[in-house]
Amino acid sequence: MKLLEHIRATPNRGAAHIFLGSPLSDGCDKTVAEPGGTFSPGVWTCGISIWVEVDGQRYTPDLLDPDDIACVFTAPVLHSTWPAGPVRVSTALGTLSGPGAEGTDFLAIELSAPAAVHLVVRGEGPAGGTLTAVSWDGRHLHLDGGRRVRPAAPPDGVTIDGDVAVLTWSSTADAGAVVEHAFTDRPLGDLEPLRRAHATTTVHDGLATARERWSGELPARVFAPDPAVAHAWQASAHHLLAQAECGVPRIGAVDYPVLWMRDTVIAVHALDLIGRADLARTACEHLAPVVFSGGFGAESDGPGQGIWVLVEHAVRTADLAWLRRQYPHILERIGWLDRMRTATGPIRALAHNRMPRYLGSPALNVVCLPATDGLIRGRMDWHRPDFYLNCWAVAGYRRAAQAAALLGEHRDAGLWRTTADRLDEAIAEHLLPAYGNERDPIVTPYPTGALAGHGDRLRKAFEEWFRAHRLDHDGGRRPERLWTYFEAAQAHNALRLGLVEEAWASLGPMLRDGGTWQLGAHDEGEPGGNESLPFTGRQGAGWLSAEHGRAGNMPHVWTAAELLGALRTVFVDDDGDVLVLGAGVPESWRRPGARFGATDLPTRWGPITFTVTADQHGQWTADVRTGPLWRLATHLQGR
Repeated sequence: MKLLEHIRATPNRGAAHIFLGSPLSDGCDKTVAEPGGTFSPGVWTCGISIWVEVDGQRYTPDLLDPDDIACVFTAPVLHSTWPAGPVRVSTALGTLSGPGAEGTDFLAIELSAPAAVHLVVRGEGPAGGTLTAVSWDGRHLHLDGGRRVRPAAPPDGVTIDGDVAVLTWSSTADAGAVVEHAFTDRPLGDLEPLRRAHATTTVHDGLATARERWSGELPARVFAPDPAVAHAWQASAHHLLAQAECGVPRIGAVDYPVLWMRDTVIAVHALDLIGRADLARTACEHLAPVVFSGGFGAESDGPGQGIWVLVEHAVRTADLAWLRRQYPHILERIGWLDRMRTATGPIRALAHNRMPRYLGSPALNVVCLPATDGLIRGRMDWHRPDFYLNCWAVAGYRRAAQAAALLGEHRDAGLWRTTADRLDEAIAEHLLPAYGNERDPIVTPYPTGALAGHGDRLRKAFEEWFRAHRLDHDGGRRPERLWTYFEAAQAHNALRLGLVEEAWASLGPMLRDGGTWQLGAHDEGEPGGNESLPFTGRQGAGWLSAEHGRAGNMPHVWTAAELLGALRTVFVDDDGDVLVLGAGVPESWRRPGARFGATDLPTRWGPITFTVTADQHGQWTADVRTGPLWRLATHLQGR
């Protein structure tokens, strides 16, 4: 089979992907990258892949057994290694981007021995499109929309045949390319002139600059005896940042093009936890005026969630002037909580960002049904998980009371505090006995703090559920197959309830999910579902494959944010009056010379930098260089 025929006969695998890009860049500008080094320079553009010929045989990642491809995402660069017969192919892919849609990709290719290398550009790809205007000017391969490919070294041959272009090096051990994004073929895509900011940047320098930028983009770092912890922290933070658009987090780049309140508040809070209060501020101001927002319409958990994230951010940034400006938004949400809690009939509202597929359901606009027993009878995820919903209402009232007290609005503070306490008691009496929905263990103690006065009963209910649903008979993990954010949140609450070893039965394997593909990217849903995609994979000539895809959507930012929250609790707990170090550290870390700690980890009292070391007897000692009053977690003190 001739090369062009072979290329056209080979579909893009679409088993897994991640996104590369700046949190400030446009959604269309995100680079979509797959294990093996195949990528799309922006969404719905084209596919760029590597083919290698050795002894008359052709090799490319889409033709290999997936287990033969080793892939590690070391933020911000995706590294892959795969065999081309006796030759090992190694790739590194990184992106530089910023506000707008002119990202630039840098692909380095190294071979263990010289061989023929083909850099293939075609319509089909991880987020491919249609190629109609391909040309070569001796230095650049020009593509539709102003996109262009600059090879790292002059190729020995260039072949263009319709929607396929091939740059060929007949014998090399070192190749690569710089790919510049542009979208002048999109509606008003030429509104701004192209800047070509990296027109002369080399592949090596581009990758080096991407790594240098990343060192400043993630201020808070952690380390542990298990290297998977730091890897998961950085990868989760990268996925959270890279999929944001104009500084506002998205559940997923492009395929979740909406503000979904439930997921977004956890993502915004995670931005504060990793030291990106600047982006958390942008996101808070984006969501502050919006009470109900999400694909399933006006759901009852929204008002409490909005209050929680606004007050959390204000407290963590110690910005009372900003909190004062948000007070009207808090009051509006309190009004909704009051109406839901005292409703005598159904309450309806028109939410933002509803999914078109659900517009035919009359439940889409129903916020709640008549209240009973002093409790909200609401709606979320197309059913009625009242424990979950009322815990969020408690969080709304309590955080609103905290804000009011800080601002000197003492009448409001007292009223809302009393209401929260009464609602807590109603939950304990009427809903806690029926604990068991898979959402119940994700909502308290974190993030809502509900049932703080019923800790023993809550812990008992949680532990019974967790052992039945997350642990097997030997104490091993029972993974959540579809909704990975649930498992991450449940592990987090196991930590907070003192079930440290049980939590790590879930958390430890989650940090390593992916087999030979260590992307640090967790997914959601069935393969082929593609969740909220407003288009099909065929229309885009790519995306996750219904046949090969690991899931319907990845990386899922809610899961990334929940993992960041859980890992932060491992290192630091600042919910009480004293900072607790190592609250979630497992016993497996206790070995002579073991170290764990953090650098510039934000807390309510300012950033903390510390190292905790185990001596030859396994006793932990702490060296705290910056930070407030602290103590070691009780289970780390003594043996």
